[in-house]
Amino acid sequence: MKNNLKIVIAIIGTVIFAAAFSFLIWKFTSHTGAVHPAGKGDGHYLDRKQLAFAGYATPEATLQSMFWAASNGDGDQLFACFSPEAQAAIGKEPNGRKNFDVGVKKSAQAQSIKGLQITARKVLADAQVELKFKLDFASPPKSGEHDKGFAICPFVKIGDEWKLRGKTKDYTPDWDNGSQPEPAAP
Repeated sequence: MKNNLKIVIAIIGTVIFAAAFSFLIWKFTSHTGAVHPAGKGDGHYLDRKQLAFAGYATPEATLQSMFWAASNGDGDQLFACFSPEAQAAIGKEPNGRKNFDVGVKKSAQAQSIKGLQITARKVLADAQVELKFKLDFASPPKSGEHDKGFAICPFVKIGDEWKLRGKTKDYTPDWDNGSQPEPAAP
């Protein structure tokens, strides 16, 4: 009975995690002026043409790589942005990796990413950082959806690489305490 309960809890956790990326894309389906054109406001704006695979050397590079992979429907590159624990959770779900890849390829919101703006960074520990960011989408929101504004994405350093460390959370103004603004575009 205990083993069955552990399996059920693991499956529920995996399903929640696998749905997190889809939820993240869903919650940013429009913009209301919070994203600034290149060179204006805190942080710089990367439009879709500027989004590229940037590697994992910094949390900012990993976030850019994550949304580049999502906007291009590249499940392998997106999967590589997650921490080993997150990857294992997806892999434990029946057809977890297959469903992940299918979800990435079929996400209309991900493919309509128009731009990304990273506005602030908060160092939580030597190997833990959170980034405040905003996505800009080309497609208008669906009925009943609205702009949620900025979000916070947690990262962990593993060796020399930064990886996504869990669910993205909603931004609240108190998050700014102790954060550092990202530099504006040159």
